[in-house]
Amino acid sequence: MITFPLLKRNALQMLKPLIIFIAVLGMYTGVIIYMYTPSLMSMLEDYQKAMPGMLQAFGMSGMATNLIEFINIYLYGFLMLVFPLIFIIVIGNSLVMNYVDSGSMACLLASPNSRRKIIVTQAISMIAGVVILMTVITIFGIVCSESMFPGALDYSKYIILNASTLLLQLAIAGIVFFAACFFNDSKNFYSYGAGIPLVFFLITMLANMGDKLRVLKFFSLYTLFPKDQIIAGESGVAVYNIALAVIAIILFTAGIVRFTKKDFSL
Repeated sequence: MITFPLLKRNALQMLKPLIIFIAVLGMYTGVIIYMYTPSLMSMLEDYQKAMPGMLQAFGMSGMATNLIEFINIYLYGFLMLVFPLIFIIVIGNSLVMNYVDSGSMACLLASPNSRRKIIVTQAISMIAGVVILMTVITIFGIVCSESMFPGALDYSKYIILNASTLLLQLAIAGIVFFAACFFNDSKNFYSYGAGIPLVFFLITMLANMGDKLRVLKFFSLYTLFPKDQIIAGESGVAVYNIALAVIAIILFTAGIVRFTKKDFSL
């Protein structure tokens, strides 16, 4: 099913970017939680009043009455969406596209391992990287919350929020993975694999500004991220999460099938 030497190599290859993005997201998570004080919350609310359009575009709008609402507004409208996206693009290029574009894929294909075994290993490595990133950040957020504001965080909502974020990022990873398997050059990979998720995010930013632009949300994958429904305790969150999981499965499967059948310019 997979090749363990390649899996080990992938782990070493992802280690540096994984540490960097865990450090960056961990820093922002700690800072945002630290800012959950009356004075700093008041300052952020003043920023919202002074620059409503800009903060709305970045998903940082609304008044928080508790810690989970505060984290949702200032972390999950922008930071927890963009940085994992960049990480996914980096490892998508590293695990698949770079091998094809540089011609190194010839070495892998010349090994006793089948194409399917190779690409399934790369898919599992990519998924594992995203899962590890989100798991570590979730644990770090809980530790920070408990150390700074004991008992203030709604842990069940926080875990569900991060689980939904993980499913969203896996769906985005599916787009990146499929593009890496579909194209034979980095130019097209970045145009579509990175370009499509970025366009989705820009559409979401425009939709966040409200009024007539709100209809744009129906053209973005990020609309399936039910962060506000989770915080409000609404029903139907599972439907969004299942949809994201199905999209991820379809895209990763399609990428694997495409890789096993396509011609390489090696």
